[in-house]
Amino acid sequence: MKVKLDIRNITYLVILSAFIIFVINACKRESLTLSTTDDVNITGFLEKNPEKFSLFTQILERSGTKGYLAAYGKYTMFTPDNNAVNDWLKSLNKTAVDQLSAAELKDVVRFHVLPDTVATGKFTDGKLTQITLYGQYLQTGVTFKDGVSSFIINKQALITQSNVRVGNGIIHVIDHVLIPSTKTLAASIETNNRYSIFTQALKETGFYDSLNYVQSVIPDTTRRFQTVILESDSALQAAGFNNYAALKAKLSKTGNPKSHTDSLWMYVAYHISTGASYTPDIVSSPSLATLVPSEIITTKLVGTKILLNDDEFNGVIEPGVEVNRTFSNVTTSNGVLHESKGFYKIKPRVPTGVFFDIGDQPELKLLAAWRAPGQTIQLLQNGKLITAGIRLDAYRSGTIGPVYAVSSTPIGASDGRSYANRDVIQFNPTTSNTARSIWMEIRTPMLVKGKYKVWICYTYNGSGPLTQVGVDVGTTQEQLLPNLVDFAQTLTSSGVPTANAALPSADGLMLTNGFKRYMATTAEVSNGVNGLQPISQNNLWSVMVGKLAGVVDIKTTDKHWVRFTTLRGNGTGIMNMDMIHFIPIDDDQNYPRFSPSGLIYKRP
Repeated sequence: MKVKLDIRNITYLVILSAFIIFVINACKRESLTLSTTDDVNITGFLEKNPEKFSLFTQILERSGTKGYLAAYGKYTMFTPDNNAVNDWLKSLNKTAVDQLSAAELKDVVRFHVLPDTVATGKFTDGKLTQITLYGQYLQTGVTFKDGVSSFIINKQALITQSNVRVGNGIIHVIDHVLIPSTKTLAASIETNNRYSIFTQALKETGFYDSLNYVQSVIPDTTRRFQTVILESDSALQAAGFNNYAALKAKLSKTGNPKSHTDSLWMYVAYHISTGASYTPDIVSSPSLATLVPSEIITTKLVGTKILLNDDEFNGVIEPGVEVNRTFSNVTTSNGVLHESKGFYKIKPRVPTGVFFDIGDQPELKLLAAWRAPGQTIQLLQNGKLITAGIRLDAYRSGTIGPVYAVSSTPIGASDGRSYANRDVIQFNPTTSNTARSIWMEIRTPMLVKGKYKVWICYTYNGSGPLTQVGVDVGTTQEQLLPNLVDFAQTLTSSGVPTANAALPSADGLMLTNGFKRYMATTAEVSNGVNGLQPISQNNLWSVMVGKLAGVVDIKTTDKHWVRFTTLRGNGTGIMNMDMIHFIPIDDDQNYPRFSPSGLIYKRP
């Protein structure tokens, strides 16, 4: 039997279903109207609803922009309703749209239009990825009032009707006209009495001028937008700088603050980065590049706090400074302004050895199973890695991921595979099984810019893969290291026979051929009892391998990504990754050495 359905009922069901999905996804967000229309363009929709949009239609007509918004294309328009336009006119002491020039109104329209379709599902807590036709970003967020949440644009206008789809785009109705920023970064800083000390530093170093360009005349297009994170006068005074003279006396060593070698110039440059980075952009990236060549600001989110340069370097915690959210995300005509709660500057460092136990993943260290004897943790859970410091080939990591494993053998027992700190991460790379990854990456601790020999420390597996090691692959700083790492090799591949394994004289030959011991052979003491000699007992000394992948030239002091790309592997051979050593090229490459219980042995 055929059933005749009323098209209005079908339309109602479709809209109702979409509305329900939207409400679920919004999670208690205000129930905004999700509409469809048969109009072929934006202007047609506005003209059909004069009771709400007659004034904005007048703005389109007088500005000469009605034509292109009636044409084919893909646009998103944030459309003020009549009440919003009337309030805006009143704030300008105007009573009608025609009291404003066509050029003024054209800028108004351009600031409300994006050259792409952007539904609310793509909104984030921060700037939209598409820039307006006016040339400034719009900032989106959510505001709460009377238990109801609503989208807010530029902290100025609430969306009252969203995702109205027309033939050439999307309309979001807003309750206020959006006002673009007219002040530059330099002017915004100078006119705020919180920043008098930093303002003077900007002027004396020459950065005031570079932060004061309007976009239409900016000479360096790479600095069309910039981000400044600065200290208030009170923060600088708390750090001992009561005025600009005190700051200059402390930092300006050459007497010429405009010199790029002067510490005051570098201090200011260190507070500026290219691009418009709002707080969500800051926390989504581990670091911000600054205008000081090869110097970055590290960033992290701890709870609700955004911290700058809060680092652990060679086991030492270096407290950072907090971003003052109250005085941040200030949009200007050429960028965005943030404030820090404390004084910060470049941290002078020299290259030093970094001996990275890759089991030291922050997320793992929070778990009870971390370094607990005999424990294992699957790092790929529900299709997602639980550790931010590891990445896998996204196309081939569907089912089988890395495993964190801790040895169950107690200190003092005979165990030829006693990893440093007794933990290891096992990877299953392959070139033939689509359930496994072709490559995997590990993020390093902080590395100071300089040249390092890179040692991959692992435990032998007879079916282990052959891999190529690269650093920062896919970036402008990509480096592929020359020596392949074969996880099926033991230390005997260095040319040292088993009979000579324990002799100190073997170290030189191993090193010459790109191998080294990284585990200690000295007996440990545990509770007053001699412990095991982990790689010399039972002729198993050779299974714990340090292999030289090559020399890397680290250009920027930061955390970096080390990639292992599988060149040979059938999926049955496991990479038992223990440590990665980054040792300055002129430093001792053989020491320190490590023990299962965490003891570190320096050269005797």
